[in-house]
Amino acid sequence: MRLSIIQALLFISCLSVLDAQKISGNWIGILTNFKQDSSKAIPVLLSHQVILNFSNGSFRIEENGTVLQYEVSGEITNKKNFTFVSSKSPMIKPKGEPSVPFSFQFSLNDSSGYVESIFNAPGSPFDGYHLFLEREIKTYELVSSPILSTGISKAMLSNIKQGIPAKEKRFRELQQFEFNPVYFEYNMHVLDSMYTPYLLRICRILKSHSDLRINIIGNTDGDGSEAFNLQLSKQRADEIKQFLIQHGIPTDRMIETYNGELNPVDSNDTESGKQKNRRVDFQFI
Repeated sequence: MRLSIIQALLFISCLSVLDAQKISGNWIGILTNFKQDSSKAIPVLLSHQVILNFSNGSFRIEENGTVLQYEVSGEITNKKNFTFVSSKSPMIKPKGEPSVPFSFQFSLNDSSGYVESIFNAPGSPFDGYHLFLEREIKTYELVSSPILSTGISKAMLSNIKQGIPAKEKRFRELQQFEFNPVYFEYNMHVLDSMYTPYLLRICRILKSHSDLRINIIGNTDGDGSEAFNLQLSKQRADEIKQFLIQHGIPTDRMIETYNGELNPVDSNDTESGKQKNRRVDFQFI
């Protein structure tokens, strides 16, 4: 019995360490005000370390070539939702700027993968701004000069507006994503609306990963002439391409391959086999 209790305590301790690792480290993000200027994305960085049920670190704001950096700390009762409070005086600040302490919730949205909060800093120009953070594996040296990219901040704001999830969640989605064929009726190239949700998922993956391109591969069954089937496979691939264009995917991120009847996945001697061959396949490149 004594051994079981010790093992249980060790297990709980390991879980606490794993939980701490999940939220410790660098979180890069933005402060933005959707009500006043929804195009403004002010770069911020939270760098913190969790030990047991307490976190301590730094929070950094960079705007117009200036740096404002405070110590922050928070007691953790829920690893996905707890409060950070800043020190009264900043570690780094522009000359002549007043010292305005602040607080915010470290509130992790499982759906988006972002920490989402309202910045609470009465007397500060950032009071009431929306705060978004996403995990960052890059390390930073917290010097007195700016280190954060405004380009990355603007891209992050654009992703948030489009409903694109945080970086870590995007990579998990890509790893878990599996292509399925889109099937067509006999001698037809009209896209069935039942495939809309699936194709929108492909659009989301492409928008989430700017380095990805997609190969749209048209196929047919064995009925008809080879020339007719080659043209029909092109029309089917074109139909998918037009859907992706209409939903914001640039043409330079797509290529098309037309196989006609030359790449069957099943026998063209049966009706069920022909149905499986009337399809468009996909491939990330």
